Formats: sequence, C-alpha cells, structure tokens
Amino acid sequence: MGKLFSDAVINDVLDRSNIVDVVTSYLPLKRVGRSYKACCPFHPEKTPSFIVSSEKQIFHCFGCGVGGNALTFVMQYEKLNFREALEALAQRSGVPLPEPDKSDFERSKDDLSKNLYSLYAKAAQFYHNNLMKSAEAKAARAYLQSRGIPKETAQKFKLGYAPQGWDTLIEHLKGQGVNLSLIEKSGLVVSKENGGYYDRFRNRILFPIIDLKDRTVAFGARVLDQSLPKYINSPETPIYTKGKHLFGLSVAKDAIREKDKVIVVEGYLDMIVPFEAGIKNIVASLGTALTFDQIRLIKRTTSQVVMLYDADLAGEHATLRALDLLIKEDMFVRIACLPKNNDPDSFVRKSGAEAFAKMIADAKPIFDYKLDLLLLKFDAGTTTGKDKIVREMLPTVKKFKNQVTIFEYTKKLAERLKLDEKALRDDLHQVEDSETREVTQEFESAALKNFKLTEIPITERMLVKLMLEEIHLVDQLRTLIEPSDFMEEKLRKIVQFIFDFFSQGKTCKPHEMMTYLGDEEAINLISELATLEIHDCPNKEKLISDCVRRLKRDKILYRCQQLHKEIETAQAQGDHQTIDRLLSEYNSLIKQRSLFHGDACSQKKPR
Repeated sequence: MGKLFSDAVINDVLDRSNIVDVVTSYLPLKRVGRSYKACCPFHPEKTPSFIVSSEKQIFHCFGCGVGGNALTFVMQYEKLNFREALEALAQRSGVPLPEPDKSDFERSKDDLSKNLYSLYAKAAQFYHNNLMKSAEAKAARAYLQSRGIPKETAQKFKLGYAPQGWDTLIEHLKGQGVNLSLIEKSGLVVSKENGGYYDRFRNRILFPIIDLKDRTVAFGARVLDQSLPKYINSPETPIYTKGKHLFGLSVAKDAIREKDKVIVVEGYLDMIVPFEAGIKNIVASLGTALTFDQIRLIKRTTSQVVMLYDADLAGEHATLRALDLLIKEDMFVRIACLPKNNDPDSFVRKSGAEAFAKMIADAKPIFDYKLDLLLLKFDAGTTTGKDKIVREMLPTVKKFKNQVTIFEYTKKLAERLKLDEKALRDDLHQVEDSETREVTQEFESAALKNFKLTEIPITERMLVKLMLEEIHLVDQLRTLIEPSDFMEEKLRKIVQFIFDFFSQGKTCKPHEMMTYLGDEEAINLISELATLEIHDCPNKEKLISDCVRRLKRDKILYRCQQLHKEIETAQAQGDHQTIDRLLSEYNSLIKQRSLFHGDACSQKKPR
C-alpha cells in the first residue's frame, strides 16, 4: 500500500476514528451487549450478522466473512484505495495529513490540475448563471422545458448555456484574473490560425461532467436545433480523460447504492429525463461503449448493471463491446431492450416511468441477449450458422468465473443449437483468445474465496485468538511454535506477521495490524477471530500447553496422511528407494507421537 504516511500518522487517524461513529454514518447500528449489530452492507441478508466492536475497534460479518477496521470499512464501502480512505477519515477526524514528498515535476503537475479545477468551476458557474438568468438563454430554457427538464433539475445538474459570442467566456475568465495560457490548456478555447483564441462552445446547452469529488472536469454541449454536429465535447486535458467518467454519477451514487443496481444509458438527456421521472439509479456513459475505468467506477457502488442503449445497430454494437468487459469484472449484467425508434429519453416522455421500470425489470441476462441477437443474425438451421454462433458465444461463456454458470450456459447453448453437449464442452476447452490465461487465473483465485473459517482446525484458531487478545503470550509462544506448524496457509501468514510485529516492539492490536497486513482474506480471518466470543478460561497457561501439544500432534497426523499417499504411489511405481526413505520418515514420526500423548499415527502402518 506504500509508505506515503508514517505509522504514527496512520495510527493517529485510526485512534481518532471511532469505528462505531464511522459505520453509523453509513448504516444504522443496534447495540447488543458490548457490541453493535446491523444487516451487512456487503451482502444481502435479513437477519443481522454484521458486528461492530467499539472495544476492539473492528467489524466483522459472520455471514459473508468480510471484516477489518475503520479504514478498511471505508475502503470497502466507498470502494476507495488506501490513500483515499485515509484522507477521508483524516478529514472526518480533523487530523491534518502531511504532504507526501514529491518531485518538482509532480508538484508542477498537481499545481496545474488544481488551477484547472478552479478554472472549470468558474466556467461552470458562468455558463449556469447564463442559463438561469440571461435573456439570451430564453430559447435554451424553453428547449429544456420541452424535453421535460424543469428549472429545479437544471439546477441540480448545474446545466449551463454558452452565449453566441466568440469570446464571452474568454473575457469573463480574464476578468476573473485567469491567465490566458491556463485558459488555453483548459480546452475551453480554440486557437485561431492567425493568432488569438475563440470560445469552443457557442449558442449551446452545456452538460457539465462532474467527478465524484463534485468537481467539473469537462462539458458536453448540445445545439438547440437540428444543426450538426448535434454534440461537441471537451477535449482531453490533465484533469479529464474520455472514458474515465460517467455523467450523473455524482448525483445518482446514493440511489445506486440503495437499490444495489445501476442503469447505464448513452447520452445526457437519456440520463436526465428518466432521473427527473423518478428513476434515480441511472448514469450515462457519455455516448461511448463502457470502458474498464467506467466499470470500475460503477463497482464502487454496485455490482449489478442494466445496460439500456439505443435500439439501433450502433447501440447493439456498443452493448456487445461492453459485455465481455463487464463479465471480466465479475459484474452481474442484464440488458434491457428498447422498442425500435426509441431512446430512454423519448420512451420515458411517451410511456412514463412505470413502463420504463417494467422494461428494466424485464431485462435479459447477458447470455440470452447475445444469443438472441446472433440467432437473428445467423441461420441456426445451417451448419455454417451454428458454427458462427458457437464461435461468437463460447469466448463469452468462457469468461464467466462461476463454473455452474459456465455449465448451465454451455448446456443451454447446446439445446438452442441442437448440438451435442459433451462435444460443445470439448470445444469450450479449445477456445483461444488473448485473455484465456488471465481468465483461468482469475477463476482459480475466485474459488479460493470460498474458504470458510470453520474449516480451520480449532487448535489453530484458538492459538491465533489467544495471541490477538493476550499480547504478553506472544513472546512465550514464539519459543514453542513456528508459523510452519500451522496447516492453514492464511493462519501461517498471520502468525508470522504477529511474531514480526511483536519483535519490532509494536502492540499487535488487531485493528492496527489490519492496516499493514495487505491481505483481504487474512484481515477477514483476524476480524472474525477477534470478534468471536468464547467462554473465559481460568487457566490460560494450561490452555496454551494443550493447544501447542495438539498443534504439534495435528502436524504429525497431517504428515502421516501425506506419507500414506506418497508410499502408495511409490509402491505402485515399484520405487523401492523412495519407499525406504518414506518409511524411515514415517517410523520417526511414530516415535515422536508419544511426546504429545496422542495417536497421531494410529492408522494402519503402511507395508
């Protein structure tokens, strides 16, 4: 996560950020005993299993297994990186963060960005004031009213109007003391061939593109009549990159999070008109197919997407281009189908919000949408048609990370095309594309997330819990056990981390350790163990002794089981040298078992 800030600064922010107050600012908590409960914000549930401990300054959900401290909660809830979450908590708690060390180039770049944000704020206010008050903007206000956008909505989205003059914005900004060279870098003006500049936007309605920090970074501009081009947009600048923003996200993010679903449309009015009609969880992709950056913006608030692009060839192509990206990002995606010659804007104005909501509810899953399109495009009654459909569908199916989904979709494709299912599965394994290796790797790592704490031996759980709660025992345990004594990989990592943390003279408090661990699964394990309630043990020395003995015994048992398998393999291969070596190790383990008063190797001795 980098060392932009010192341990002292990070710990100061954590110490001043009471986790109960932090979590309560996002969802209601109910006190239960010494802790607080709520329905988990990270997965759907009816019975609360999300626990917040004021005493330990951590949270944990016993339903989905997620856990952490105040910092990791903000990171996961807001989908922020470490620095962004730390800055948010610091601002909330009043802790001033020092400026990280930067090169002269980095400082110059930051200064330019800050100046451009300030300039765009001035320009946005100038355009908005024109729309709201200028007599010249009367036609623009009438146009918006005719499209079902009242004054209040225009204010909410900070819509503007660019006057007809060639240099009205330039003169306004110069009057505000803005340097002409900065105005040129903003992209809001265009240079003349014979010298000088003129305003890029003239006699157009402006749609500000606003980032999640409520800063205007660019504009889209629409004509008031049918002249072309209908839209012109800001060029890319140091603060704006096309494909990294979503129009309307800054006003729709709360509704998206509340409904846990976002509707993605293409254009500005396609977003604003449904929003005005009461469809609040909606954003626009700025007239392009969704990009990875836009999808990751969406993932900050939801993993469920309904695509609603225009019912024309361009809209279909844009939707299809986005599908594989959405699957790759493990999003749950459906596609809503507009009637022909409609866009979201016109559909809402003609049919109303209720019909729009029904269309969203009837949206098709990705597989069905793409297959239906291909069945219209190719003749599935011919061998050539089947072949083309299979070649289009299998790479998409293979990108899904869930094996059950892959199984079901392969079966469904075989049924729809009247093909042999087993043969189609063989074809699936042969699919080649540029992302095959990456998809396979991601699928395996997703499967590891099915790990459940209950599968870890109780002895290992107990020892780690004791180390987390009884810090003074760590020094004693370091002389008795090694991280390698733990069979569960994640616990081995946690124990090694505790030992290292302790040797550095640190306190090993769970909520502080989480900040440095850098492993989401390990953090979740720590939070679960730390919040797990156990009965008080009057003799913890005996408990430790028993756990250590059992840990060593279990390790021997596990190795004995491995040796059985290895000896059987060696016997099948007739490898007598390996058999002798393995039997020697096995006999050595039998001798060790008496030290732990157990029957670690009590299974039948291999011959």
